Amino acid sequence: MEKQKINCTVYDCKFCDVMNDACQLKQIKVACCHGDSEKESTMCDSYKKTEID
Repeated sequence: MEKQKINCTVYDCKFCDVMNDACQLKQIKVACCHGDSEKESTMCDSYKKTEID
């Protein structure tokens, strides 16, 4: 597979390279979060929401 950039602006994901707006993983699986088909409802399944204390 050719090297590709996976754009990401989910800055609280541990795999997000904030300085480059890119995912550090070589590949991701995208999942639908809200059950509808809107673009904004999809998320990388590696993302784990961090809880703020």
